[in-house]
Amino acid sequence: MLNEFEKKVVDYCKRQKMFPDKHGGTVIVALSGGGDSVALLNVMLKTREVFGISVEAAHLNHSLRGKESDDDENFTRELCAKLGIFLTVKKLPEGMLTGSVGSLETAAREARMEFLSHSAAERNAERIVTGHTLNDQVETVLHRLIRGTGPSGLAGILPVRDNLWVRPFLEVTRKEIREYLEKKGLLFREDSTNQETVFIRNRIRHELIPFLKESFSPGVTGSIARLAELSRIQEDYLEEKALDAFKSCCVLENSFKILLDKLKLMDYHKVLKQRVVRRCLELLEGEGRDADMEEVKNVLGIFDSDRGTINITSSLQCGVDGRLAAFIRHTGPYEPVPLDLPGETVIPAGGGCIIAEKTGRSVKVDGRLTVLISPVTIEKYGVLSVGSVRSGDFMTPFGMSGAVKIRELIAASPLPKILRNTLPVVRAGAVPVWIPGLRSSECLRIPESGTGQPDTGDIILLTLNDGVCVESKILI
Repeated sequence: MLNEFEKKVVDYCKRQKMFPDKHGGTVIVALSGGGDSVALLNVMLKTREVFGISVEAAHLNHSLRGKESDDDENFTRELCAKLGIFLTVKKLPEGMLTGSVGSLETAAREARMEFLSHSAAERNAERIVTGHTLNDQVETVLHRLIRGTGPSGLAGILPVRDNLWVRPFLEVTRKEIREYLEKKGLLFREDSTNQETVFIRNRIRHELIPFLKESFSPGVTGSIARLAELSRIQEDYLEEKALDAFKSCCVLENSFKILLDKLKLMDYHKVLKQRVVRRCLELLEGEGRDADMEEVKNVLGIFDSDRGTINITSSLQCGVDGRLAAFIRHTGPYEPVPLDLPGETVIPAGGGCIIAEKTGRSVKVDGRLTVLISPVTIEKYGVLSVGSVRSGDFMTPFGMSGAVKIRELIAASPLPKILRNTLPVVRAGAVPVWIPGLRSSECLRIPESGTGQPDTGDIILLTLNDGVCVESKILI
C-alpha cells in the first residue's frame, strides 16, 4: 500500500513517462547515502511492481572527504545488503579530483555521470534514477541566471534526459523527503560539505534563497519551479522545431563532420538557427556540451559571408563556402586502411564507407560515387587502401593526360576550405587512383574487351556510401 508521498511520486513519474511500459527493465538508483538518495531507493523499491522494474543501486566514492567518504561507501554497502539489492561501487584514487572549488564541483559531477553511465551499460539498465528535488531545481535555475543563461537554461533540470536519466523527485521538496524519512524510520548520511558556503550552490541554498523568501516572497521557490516547468514545455516545442530545421538543412552527419545547406538554414528564424548551431556542436563534441552565446554568435556571423572559417575550439572548426557550411572535428592524418575486396571498409575520421563487389566491365560508373577497378591495376601498382591526403600527392584525372596535384584538384572544388583536407584518397600501392566523392584517375581506365584483359567477373565495383560527394558545385 503506497502512502501519499509515494503516490505523488508515482503520479509525477507517469505524467513525465519516466519508465518504459511494464516489461521488467532494470533501473539503477544513484545512491550517495544522503537523505534524498536513500528516500529515492526506498520509493523505487516500493513502486517497482507499479512500473514493472527491477531495482539496483550504484555508489561512487570520490575520496574527497577521507574517512567520511569511506563511511558513506560502507553505509551504502550495508543498506543494499540489508535490502537484498545489487550495488555497484567504485572508489576513485585519493587526489584524482583536484582543482579550484568550481572546477572541483564540475570534475566530481562529471566523474559521477561517467560512472553511472558505465554502470548502466554494464548492468544493461534502461534508466538511471537520481534524487534531484524541487529545491535542486530552484537552485539550478538561480545558478544559471547568475552565470548568465538563455531561455533554454531556465528549463533547469529535465525530468527525463537522453531517454536514460530520470528524476522522480523533481516535484517534491527536501522538507517532504525529510518527513518521509522520519515516518519510515530510514537512516541516512549527512554530507558535511553541504554546509560549506565556499561552494556557490551552497551559498544559493543557505544565503540567497532565504534572503529572497524573507525580503520578497515566501513562495519564491514555487514560483521559480513553475518558471522551470513552463520553460521546459516551451523548450520541448522549440527543440522539436529545431530538429526539423536541422534535418531539413543537413547534408551529411557523422561523429566527425556535419555539413549543412547554409542557404536553407538562413531562411529560418534566428532562434532556430541558434539551436541548429548548438545541436551541431553537441553532436560533434558530446552530449551535455554547453555552447555559450558568444560561440553561437561567432558561427552565425560567418554564415552571413560567402566564405570564411572560425576556430570554435582547438579541435573544432566551422567554415562556409557559397551554399555550404561545414562543422569539422579534426583528428589529424590516419594510417591507410586496406580495402576489403569484396566487402565493406569504414573510412576513418567519418569519411563514410567503401563497398566493394565483383561486377562486369559494362557497368556504368560516375567516377565520384562509383568506380571500377581492374585486377591489372592492383597487379601493376599494389593493393588498394584508403587514407588521408598527403603533401605531394599527384593524380592524372580520368579523361586528362597530365598529372595534377591532388590538393589543387580539391582546392578547385566548391567545398568549404576546412573540409578539403578531410577527403579520403584511395591508393593502389602508393599511387592515388580515386578521391571518393570527387574524381577518379586515368589509372582506372579499363580497356575495351578483347585486349587481353581479365574476364568481366574479375572487375571490382567500388561504391562510396555516407561520404562527401561533389557535383555541379553543390554537395549531395
